[in-house]
Parts: sequence; C-alpha cells; structure tokens
Amino acid sequence: MEQGKEKGKSFIIQRGGDNKVYKSREEIRDFVQTIIGNSVNLSTLIGSGASLPAIPLMGSTFKEYRKNIKKEKPDLSKILEDRLNKICQKHTSYELDKFKNIEFLLSWLQYRIDGDADTCNEDQQLFIDLKNTFINSVSNAKGNEESSNKVRENYLHVIQGLGKSRQILARQQKTVFDIVNLFTTNYDLFHEGALEKSRYTYTDGFSNGIHNKFSNREFHRRPIDLEDRFKDKLQPVNPFFRLLKLHGSINWIKRENEVMRTTNIPCPAKESTDEVLISPTSSKFALTQNEPYSDLFREFVNIMAVPNSALFTSAFSFNDSHIANLVESALDRTDFTLYAFIENPEFAGKNSNFTNFIQSISNSPNAFLIYPNCEKDYEKKKASADWMNPPLKFEDFAYFMQPDVISEDEGIIDKNNSKEDKNE
Repeated sequence: MEQGKEKGKSFIIQRGGDNKVYKSREEIRDFVQTIIGNSVNLSTLIGSGASLPAIPLMGSTFKEYRKNIKKEKPDLSKILEDRLNKICQKHTSYELDKFKNIEFLLSWLQYRIDGDADTCNEDQQLFIDLKNTFINSVSNAKGNEESSNKVRENYLHVIQGLGKSRQILARQQKTVFDIVNLFTTNYDLFHEGALEKSRYTYTDGFSNGIHNKFSNREFHRRPIDLEDRFKDKLQPVNPFFRLLKLHGSINWIKRENEVMRTTNIPCPAKESTDEVLISPTSSKFALTQNEPYSDLFREFVNIMAVPNSALFTSAFSFNDSHIANLVESALDRTDFTLYAFIENPEFAGKNSNFTNFIQSISNSPNAFLIYPNCEKDYEKKKASADWMNPPLKFEDFAYFMQPDVISEDEGIIDKNNSKEDKNE
C-alpha cells in the first residue's frame, strides 16, 4: 500500500510491511519534531557513517591496510592472508577478495589469543599492528577543515535538537522524560564535542577527578540544579545525557587493571597505543568481556526495556548482529518504537546482516524505516554496475533533529538558513 506517491518526494517512511508513505525533506523533519516533542524516553544509536569524511570507515581502513602491508610487511601480510583464508573457509558468507569486516577479524584473533592457540604469537603480532593502524586512522584522519567542521555541525544539531525537546517537556512539568541516552559504536569524540559546546551536562560512565575511572554507577547518578536554591523542591539538571560508547573510545585507556579516561587527546602517545581501550570487535563477544564492555551492554539492554521508549538510529548499518538482535527483541513490546534512518532496503545487497535485519522487523507496526526514495534511479541501477545505493546521510538526520535555533558561542543559527533539498 502506497500513499502520497508524488513526484519529487525524496524520502519514504515504511511501516508494517509494504505500507509506504512518500515525504519531502521538510515533511520528514516535521514528523521527527513531533516525535521528539512527545513524552517518551529518547535514545539514539549512531554508527560510523556519521563521522564521514572526517573519520574513514573501518572497511576502508582495512582495505588500505591490506594493500600496504603487502609491500611494507610481506611476512605479516602472509599471516594476514592465512587468517583470512581460515575465516572464509569456515564462514562462507565472506569472500576472500572482498573481506573488510575488521571487527570480526579482530574478534576472531582475540579469541585465538585468549585460547592460547599454537600460533598465538603470530596472531598477537597481527592484532597489535592492525589495532595500531586503526587507532591512527581515528586520531589522525581529519580530512580538510571544511569537512571536519561539517561533521561537528551535524552532531551539534542532533544533540541540541534532543536537548531542546527535553527542556520544553520540563516546562510542561514532564521531567520524568528529561534524560537522553546516546549510544554509539564510534571511538571518536564528536559526541563529547557537541555536548560540551552546547554546555549540556552528561556522563560517559567515568568519575570526575584527578583520575577519571569507569564505574557503571555513574550512569545512575544525577546532578541537582542549585541555581534556584529557594524552591520547595530541588530539581535535577535538565537536560541530562548519558553517553554509552559500546566499543570503547580513543581517549580510554586501561592501566594497572583500571579503566580510565585520559585527557591526552586525541590519544596517548604512539608508544602507548597498547593501552588504548577500544574494542573494534563484534558485539556478540562484549557480554563475555570485562568492564567496561559488559557493563555498557547491560545498560543498553536495561535501557531498551524501559517502557514508553523510542530509539532513533542513523549511520548505523545493523551489520552488528548482536545489537540488531537486541533491538529486534525490544520490538516485541508494544511500548518500544524504532525509527531507523537507513539506506533504501529494496536496493541493498542481498544476504547481508542489514538485509536480514530489515526483513525480520519490516512487518512490525513499531518499526518505522525512513530512507531515500531511489525508485526514480532504478533504470540507472539496471544500466550501470557502478550504481551505488545512496545512504540516508547523517547530514539529513541532523536537519530532521535540529531545533529551530542552534546555540553557538558567537550567536545563533536560524534553521531556515539551512540548505534545503534542491529536488523539492
């Protein structure tokens, strides 16, 4: 069933099977603003595509790494190709020439190292070299200043849109919904930058002090606003954000069995990269790992179980099957709603984790899939093998989420000055 299929509508909202509604960019923004203005427990799940082009995708980093070590480290290259062969033989969904799942590879290597395999020394050597390459890609790859500033602006729009919506609810005496949960699998610091530029109070699970140590108890503490001390009842700070970086962060380190947040940004010295606490691994291993990963995923599960919740996802492909399964389980409840901003599933690759996830939830009345209208490009797809399925850009998601006025250090930005969709 299709509604509003008018020429020039750039986006589609799909819900409950084949029920599609065609919308313009501005109509999608109005739809989103209505949702975040309601009394719901808000969460977002942001993936690596949000930080493009400032931070390259992990698949691109691995492709470049695989090519470079053939020339620079031929012995290590042989170890890598041997391990990839073993993976592809056992997991037939992977093709050797096209393999780019660095998360699965590092998970697999770590599993072999922990199991003390006969070749664990070689595995350790490969693991460390690949991890160092990845850390450097996150901390050093900033692109040109214009693209980096655009990424920062996008995050700022999302964070302030969420924050302003909670402040409006607070004025309506609906303070029970003033916490926003920010989930991400990214290691960069764009979330932190947007929160601090907006002067919003947040916790990332670390204490504040000389040594910033991780404790999941920090997620259950709430600062009190003492600005008006003469009120009959003290009020918590509003809005309040909880930032949960499910795979770690470039500024987390593990030293003497303590997980700490370092102020040495963007990352510790190169000779200390073995201390950097990132886990670019498949999340299905996370619950078996020590803190902070097991704690972070328990928080994710618990927050998904809170009644009257809405989860917005963007730049996240759902290739992480563990996270996808947790979201799918949450959709079994009638008081949980998913708003997934994704690529057009009709033109996505077949038999991928993404496609399987979309198929499994597509009939759920609580799952709203928002994606670009590529139907007009169908003939181009048939005519060209190089045609790429365009994703829903994080820039668009930021436009949908942003408030009417964006706070800045030097003034304000009216959202009406934002670049509009030229097709409309």
